[in-house]
Amino acid sequence: SVRQMLTLSHYKFKKFIKHKASEFHKIVIDVNEAYTSKTVSWTGEIINNLGGSKIIKSRLDGRIMNRDLNGARGIYLRALVDTPWLRENLDLCIC
Repeated sequence: SVRQMLTLSHYKFKKFIKHKASEFHKIVIDVNEAYTSKTVSWTGEIINNLGGSKIIKSRLDGRIMNRDLNGARGIYLRALVDTPWLRENLDLCIC
């Protein structure tokens, strides 16, 4: 249940996710999430003074995005860059 999963440590949760993925013949990719919430995913600039802000704003072009969406996008892009076979198998263009 969700309540039981909330009590899992990060390591146990990761093991659980990998186990469930293997049951359904899926792949889980470990991605270093360092700076993903502080890095503007469309420009690459690092914003150090985010505090508790719910949005991230680029100083270069003024665009804004929800901070969680930006972090998720950054993790996805990092997975594509760090995992060449993923990029090749998905037949994507990183532009």
